[in-house]
Amino acid sequence: MKNLKSRNLNNIFHSKTMLVFMLTLVFAVALLVYSIKPVFALTANNGAVQAGNGADLWNNVTNTFNPNVVNDIKSKLFGTINPATYVENNYDKEEFNLSKGKVVTARTINSKVGNAEEGMVVTLGGKQWSVTSLTLADTPNNKNSVIMTLYLTQSEGTSMYSDFPLKIGAAYGSDMINYGADMYSSSTIRNALLTAENWSMFSSGYFAKNYLVQPKYIDYQHNLTRSGRDSGRDFKNDSLGNVINPYDGYTWGWDENENWSSNEKYGKYISYDENTTVNGYRYNDWGEDYIWLPSMTETGALKDSNGGGDSMFPDKCVWKLTPNQRKFSGNSWSWVRSGDHSAYCNAFLLNSSGGASIVRVSSKTVGVRPAIHLNLSAAFEGVANGIAPTKESGYDYQTIDKNNVRQNYATTNSKHSASIDSSSVLGKILPNTKLSTFVANLENSKSSIKVYDSKNNLIYDKGAEVVSNQIIGTGYRVELYNGTTATDIVYLSVLGDVNGDGRITASDVMYLRQIASDSELYNNLNIEIKIASLIINKGKVTSADSEIILNVINQKLTMDLFL
Repeated sequence: MKNLKSRNLNNIFHSKTMLVFMLTLVFAVALLVYSIKPVFALTANNGAVQAGNGADLWNNVTNTFNPNVVNDIKSKLFGTINPATYVENNYDKEEFNLSKGKVVTARTINSKVGNAEEGMVVTLGGKQWSVTSLTLADTPNNKNSVIMTLYLTQSEGTSMYSDFPLKIGAAYGSDMINYGADMYSSSTIRNALLTAENWSMFSSGYFAKNYLVQPKYIDYQHNLTRSGRDSGRDFKNDSLGNVINPYDGYTWGWDENENWSSNEKYGKYISYDENTTVNGYRYNDWGEDYIWLPSMTETGALKDSNGGGDSMFPDKCVWKLTPNQRKFSGNSWSWVRSGDHSAYCNAFLLNSSGGASIVRVSSKTVGVRPAIHLNLSAAFEGVANGIAPTKESGYDYQTIDKNNVRQNYATTNSKHSASIDSSSVLGKILPNTKLSTFVANLENSKSSIKVYDSKNNLIYDKGAEVVSNQIIGTGYRVELYNGTTATDIVYLSVLGDVNGDGRITASDVMYLRQIASDSELYNNLNIEIKIASLIINKGKVTSADSEIILNVINQKLTMDLFL
């Protein structure tokens, strides 16, 4: 019986060891803090909740998600609620009235994850990204996909907005002849995002094409207007569609039936629309991109505490970022997508404190701070399987319900989610199953599998049997690896094998009788042993279960009748 408790004893020993270690560490850190003066040179977002403790969400070598990070994101954002249902119940009604987009804003998300000012940050491609919003989208592969929009926390690299030539020293109005200079689709900075090596993971290739969603599928990006946010005209490039927003402010030669101005003082210049083409690029070509600059209408801007920057609807922007989420380091300015409504030579940028300014598109080389739409529904689906048995094997994940009845996932429409912290149990395994047979019945690559017996001995190591002719027993452990990182751990339950040797013997009969007469003993068992002991499966272990085992030994019954 001692071996059956080894997992519990190991956990207790591990916990005590870790406690001693942590107490020692805390004491050492306390001494260090006491002897060193505090340092406050912290950048924005450094206090944010780190998804998956800061581990990278994606492995570019194996083209797989880190399931621990994915599951942590799912847990923190949605808990036990269906993600699409959560979005439907929590989207911002004011934003829906403005853009027809069902957007769960940053401030709602921040509250959900427990950090009101800095929210949650996801590490992806070695870069840190703020979670700005959630929305729903009908993508080519799925209807009602849940989309998580990520905004780089810091600017990276530099670029001009556009390399259109502008007349040095020319009057402001004269510069308006540079038609197309602030059209984002034909801009220098968009070209940099689509071609530079540091953005390649997000601009093309496997990850982008399978898990990023293009703006053309996002409802609110077709309908972004300044109307209802403040009294100004709409910005160029904010919307993918033809936005008509009559302006009720100044009338300095402007056509009040258009959303952008046409200045007759320097000639009649038309605004951009969906069909406008500049240098071979359509106005809304950026809707096809997987990585893009956000607009002023998405980020908003604020006047910082030092009085710098312009305040532009900071509380009525799409994402409703907090001041800390707008701030960044890496460069004193970073571009946004928005062009000036009254001239073709200017575009907007944010300063490192989150304030806005407007400059000539070719007069400044400043930071690049893009955004992406991650298809969370696809990511969840991508890690759902973990260690996956073949259909032919008959194996299935199992649990015990509130009535103490063994349940198979196949009959409860449940799915196994990969995790290294869970007590997932793979059952419906018959006694006397060979290790080689068991491993062959897993869909996973054999080079990514390790198997340990109930005494923590390695018996199968990434394609090679360490112990020959081994029989799989209750309490054995299977681990799935992504390189050197464990991504899923499950325990095995062989029906009727309560002593963990993989066979049905007199020892199992005796132990089942003991369990049937001692409820405390049953309650203290690991779940995989409980599942193995529920032969008749009527809510408790009785002497009848031991009698069935005895009949199996005497070849009067077979265990497959009770799976």
